[in-house]
Amino acid sequence: MRIAIVSDFFLDYVGGAQSSIFEQKAALEEAGHTVYLVAAVSSKRGHVEGLDLAVKAAVTIPGLLLPVIRNRRKVVAQLAEFFYAEGIQVVHPQTEFGLAHAAATAAEQLGLPVVHTVHTFYWASTGAGPTIASPFVRAFLENVTGMRFPTQRYTGRPSDDTLRNLTLRFAQRADVVVSPSAHQGTDLHAAGLEKHVEVVPNPISRSPRPAALLTEEQAKHPRILWVARCEQEKRPLVFAEAVVTALARTNNGFAVDFVGDGSQLDDVRILAAGHPQFVIHGSLGHDAVLDLMDASALVALTSHGFDNQPMTIAEAVTRYRGVLFCDPKLREGLGDSGHLTATPDAAALADALVELTGSPSKLLALSAGAQQDAVTFSAVGYVTAIEGVYKLAMREVARRTPAE
Repeated sequence: MRIAIVSDFFLDYVGGAQSSIFEQKAALEEAGHTVYLVAAVSSKRGHVEGLDLAVKAAVTIPGLLLPVIRNRRKVVAQLAEFFYAEGIQVVHPQTEFGLAHAAATAAEQLGLPVVHTVHTFYWASTGAGPTIASPFVRAFLENVTGMRFPTQRYTGRPSDDTLRNLTLRFAQRADVVVSPSAHQGTDLHAAGLEKHVEVVPNPISRSPRPAALLTEEQAKHPRILWVARCEQEKRPLVFAEAVVTALARTNNGFAVDFVGDGSQLDDVRILAAGHPQFVIHGSLGHDAVLDLMDASALVALTSHGFDNQPMTIAEAVTRYRGVLFCDPKLREGLGDSGHLTATPDAAALADALVELTGSPSKLLALSAGAQQDAVTFSAVGYVTAIEGVYKLAMREVARRTPAE
């Protein structure tokens, strides 16, 4: 098949959705498909490696690094011309903003199926600012997408509800909707999505070296890896507070590698001050993160009520590392490799850190469980599932297209 994956995001910005897109492309191409990447590009930042069609963003929202591309005739025509020239058979948007809507419109004009992967329905904001600005945000997004979308209430925060309604509106346009997790699919249906949702976990298809089980030496002297955006939705301060407490209770019986950048990094540094076992790396490249993951005994994921299917889980499990997590909804790939805290607060997280770092046998068991769970994120499994989704979308388009 000839597939166009479309994203409103900059693909050279490190994030879970971007990582997933590159893994999907690699898995599909290894299976013999041809995959084109269509995404935003900033005139100021220049060329992005791997893009087949770069669509220039009019502006970039500061802080968020979110490019703004309006769903307008010129962009639709550019996309339609590209899809036709390259013989695209399936259009696969993985965002919900202006470029995704333009791609869906171009696909509709050409009679092509649209498959949409929802990477997050759980938009979250903090502070009074987004709430105050929510009417303007809604007007802006409707202008960018060229669409009106619902006004349902989900969270009690108007800004977050606006983004969830934006996500729901685009999902309604797709022929088939994909969710990397079952719980997000359930929540989309509860929100009013009438289309069937196919659950297809994100794959991890590339690795520069084979994965290896945790060694007894690593389990006896454990290192814990935390890697994510250093923003409130990932709860880095909760993790830092738990680490400081657990280090005191274990007489510094473990070490932590903290990887990530964002608005709360300085606050994490303050909490970690005076604890040499708590190493803060800031932002690192993927190879360096992989080195730290292989050196770790456990990977910690501390978000709660925000994540769909974090790529951190997929990477940890496929490197045969157990995952300490706080959100009971995050089940994909954690059947035997996950350790769920009793509650999501720092005290329960500290209890779990004390328990696991003091028990090499439990860490080794989680590693062995990860080896079993890794099949969830295999490239072969992803390709088989998504091929079925593409064929389903093709049948849906054929069903509603009148015979000539």
